[in-house]
Amino acid sequence: MRKVTTWMTPVLALACASCNNIYPVSGKVMYNGSPAAGATVFFIRQGGGSSAEAAIMSIVQEDGSFELVCGSLGKGAPPGNYDVLIEWKPVSGQSKGRPQHGADVLKGRYADRKHPLLHATVESRATHLPPFELTDEGPVQNR
Repeated sequence: MRKVTTWMTPVLALACASCNNIYPVSGKVMYNGSPAAGATVFFIRQGGGSSAEAAIMSIVQEDGSFELVCGSLGKGAPPGNYDVLIEWKPVSGQSKGRPQHGADVLKGRYADRKHPLLHATVESRATHLPPFELTDEGPVQNR
């Protein structure tokens, strides 16, 4: 039992260290030159695919800015390369005290997990991304 514990301790320590290894990530989302206020931004780790990974996402603010949150770990994201998905379903009313969302303004164009149009790299430091400029024809800038 002692041998198992001896080699497992460093492995567990490494795993736990990577859990806390997140860095602040911010940026802007613009649609046809205006802020995409209320849009949801999702970062999906490239080559990941594990459903056990924490959700990395943000809601776009009135000025188009966003700051990523990594599940219960707080603000930020682990370093790496990501596919970026954006969905924008404005609130269209309420039903039974809950907001009801309308159709995606972007028509699913920026939310296709199999064919993402946007990508980003999170550095091992605070990262401010260039704006994601969305249009009806596709992204103007995607890095």
